[in-house]
Amino acid sequence: MRHSRISLFAAALLAASALCAPALAAQPAPARSAHRASNLVVESTTELGPITQNPHNAARDDGQSVRYGNQSVWFFDDTILKDPDGFLTSTAATTSDLDASDNITMTAANPFDEHSTGVPPEFVPFSAAELAFQQQHASADCTDSTDEYCGTVFAHWPGPAVVDQARHRILVSYGKLCRGGRVGTPCESGFVGQAQGTGLVSVDMNTKTITRLTATNRPADIPSPEGTDNTLFFPVGQDWTGQAMVLVGGTLYGYGKCTLDGCAVAKVPVANVTDISQWRYYTGADSNGQPQWSTDPANTPLVKANGAAGSTVYWDKAFGAYVNTFMPFQSQDVFFQTAPNPWGPWSTPTKLFTAAKTNGIEYAAFAHPEYTSADGLTKYYTYYTSSTGAQMLVKVRFAKAS
Repeated sequence: MRHSRISLFAAALLAASALCAPALAAQPAPARSAHRASNLVVESTTELGPITQNPHNAARDDGQSVRYGNQSVWFFDDTILKDPDGFLTSTAATTSDLDASDNITMTAANPFDEHSTGVPPEFVPFSAAELAFQQQHASADCTDSTDEYCGTVFAHWPGPAVVDQARHRILVSYGKLCRGGRVGTPCESGFVGQAQGTGLVSVDMNTKTITRLTATNRPADIPSPEGTDNTLFFPVGQDWTGQAMVLVGGTLYGYGKCTLDGCAVAKVPVANVTDISQWRYYTGADSNGQPQWSTDPANTPLVKANGAAGSTVYWDKAFGAYVNTFMPFQSQDVFFQTAPNPWGPWSTPTKLFTAAKTNGIEYAAFAHPEYTSADGLTKYYTYYTSSTGAQMLVKVRFAKAS
């Protein structure tokens, strides 16, 4: 049973890749400036194998992380469980193991207590309306031929995260899906499903509570099968926090509105992140090179490369620049590019390493800056492989460019 579930998971991920293909870059986005790529070059790469996770996890993908205090906090998407068998759409964990040189041990069942044990719970909470809708349309209680939502369930896929230290919280972007409906219904595509929009989860590290934030002052309601969902910030096609996020001082930058060629960027005061009227959208630079921002997201140039399942954007002291790490769609290669500002100009992508090929698919490559060595020259990355359901850890050693 366990192996067959992983096989089904891999098949679903292949379907998910096909579903997301129009929004993912098949190749790195072309450079749009002459910004120097880096003051560092890749010296060596080492595959360290799968990270050690909670023993009840058989497979879970994505795997983005942030440092909070003396711990690294991780967020995952679809999770297959074992002993007992089960399935969750999102999970999270924390660890104080910040030395990745001998790999990473992360066995916690939740994002607050690294010593927590047992089966991980669902990370992104379901709303009462979602739970009621699922119950109403449960396959055992509906007739497939008369109920277009028969068998429909919801999923929430965590993505990029930032630490809002002033408010003792981690903000985690998530994409909402409905899935399980038969072909020709609003939530068709079976396991993968249909995107509904993007929201934010607040992980309060003081009170140890997880809350889906409510958006205010949206230009229009965002529909969902159970009704208008006020926790959705942006509709499908906008997704301004879905590709990557980076917090600079009191300003949150989010990357979204992605196409095959890359992603655009928006910003908001993090204190007002729920107020959609406070968001501003980058429209390019003026004649003096100064960034221009608009209240209208319609005319937003693509500024950085896209990544399959997302990317990592962060400030790197050793590079002296912002770094974007990503794995293009249907590629084994992981790239990085740099920029002096979150909006760019971003350099031509440079290859970091090639993920080991298996009989599954590899994707969701992310940087984990909290594991960077003291000299800044050894950095760590993960990618997901569907053949085993593991998060694979890679060490990259850099050298100063001559």
